[in-house]
Amino acid sequence: MTSMHPSGPGSLRLIFPQWQGAAGAAAVGSLPAGPPHQTQLSYHLGPALLELLSPEHDGPAAYVPVSIDTSDEAVETVDGIYARGTVLHQLREALALVSETAPDSVVTFGGECSVSVAPFSYLASQYGTDLAVLWVDAHPDTGLPGDSYTGFRSMSLATLAGEGDAEFIDALPAVVPPSNILHVGLQDWQDPGIANKQRMGIASVGITDTPEDTRRIVDWLALTGAAKLAVHVDLDVLDRRDFSGSTGNGTRGMRAPDLLRIIDVLGDAGEIVGLTLAQHAPLELLRLGGLLRDLPV
Repeated sequence: MTSMHPSGPGSLRLIFPQWQGAAGAAAVGSLPAGPPHQTQLSYHLGPALLELLSPEHDGPAAYVPVSIDTSDEAVETVDGIYARGTVLHQLREALALVSETAPDSVVTFGGECSVSVAPFSYLASQYGTDLAVLWVDAHPDTGLPGDSYTGFRSMSLATLAGEGDAEFIDALPAVVPPSNILHVGLQDWQDPGIANKQRMGIASVGITDTPEDTRRIVDWLALTGAAKLAVHVDLDVLDRRDFSGSTGNGTRGMRAPDLLRIIDVLGDAGEIVGLTLAQHAPLELLRLGGLLRDLPV
């Protein structure tokens, strides 16, 4: 289907269940019977389920150690970033794991959106301006420290493009020029990060349910001159008729067949060397877990 096969020996499968980028105990959704931060921790469970459901992988796998400490100290907002110390530490851990493996390509099963920063930065260090990034997401993720929302997931794409907290950017082996980044499926045009996205010059294509929109994506890729592509898929971009295990916005999202068509066409137009699935929030399974804890099983 694409020129990168996720089970190939040159591909690293990175499991990165980071949840701290989603600020606030109620950041994911409603889980009234759960303890504080339980909804955020659903992002910690999601990547394991993605790995379990995926085809067998013949290449290396790496698991980023992610803290589940929800104490006030561990999730303290510092310099405008929620759980800043933990998130920065885990970013460095992920970069070290990917660099040690030195793969040709990386498939990431992640928690919240910021899990793409480490593998995509690594790929940018390997391929330079020959790498383009397709950010398939309902939200811009181009916020900055000091915005009203302090979760690092909202700053992940800006950081990858070289804007934001200096210590985070200094930790990256490379950044991606904004001209080599395309948003697809952006829905939240009221997000504070929109102004920054527009100032940076990051282009957008709407919810792609027509061949014309797909052609615009391929034309954009050709204009970049890049032969390699990293694709970030935030599952909240999907229409809830196709997938409800995230925090999507009802029946106005991208349909799953359209997403698959885009990936297929891009695999023909270039080499997909990075793919991330993020924001899997299996709240129903957490509710079921709570029920099981209260039953005499």
